[in-house]
Amino acid sequence: MKKSSTPYDDVHRTMVNDCPQLLIPLVNEVFKEHYTGEEKVVLGSDVPYLEQQDGEEDKRITDSHFMICGSHGKRNYHIESQSTEDHSMIIRMFEYDAQIALEDAELTAEGLMVEFPKAAVISLSSSRKTPDKLSITIKTPDGKVTYAVPVLKIKNYSVDELFEKKLYFLIPFHIFVYKNQFKAYNR
Repeated sequence: MKKSSTPYDDVHRTMVNDCPQLLIPLVNEVFKEHYTGEEKVVLGSDVPYLEQQDGEEDKRITDSHFMICGSHGKRNYHIESQSTEDHSMIIRMFEYDAQIALEDAELTAEGLMVEFPKAAVISLSSSRKTPDKLSITIKTPDGKVTYAVPVLKIKNYSVDELFEKKLYFLIPFHIFVYKNQFKAYNR
């Protein structure tokens, strides 16, 4: 596996690979779903190849792409962790989401059917300027479609809330809540 740009990406992917059932309470929290925890989590490819304009393929590593399968069917999800304020995150989210949609595309008599995953960002270091959601608008010849990408902010959760809501997936990231006090703690 290619080394990621941050250790937090590695932690995210390790949690996904080693503890996929922990994603269910996270999905319930972020997307207001009502999964019971009995559903099956199926991990998707975390290495989409993005076709560039020059014909070259660019290998990217997503933090998590997975499907939850249960009695109500199956649904694709895509969640990324972000440790810095980076305005290019929404561009990467769209690139990943489009590639995930293409992986499961269906050719029909009328053309191509793609379904984008439900996508979210876990903001490890948020500020007052960090929005509660990002949005992607796609303009087509027949109109435009906008979809929201919720932003879950770690600082909005106490340790007690993480345990109450069974958001165990977020525990390794809770240290970011104390990031601004690190210098004082070191003294």
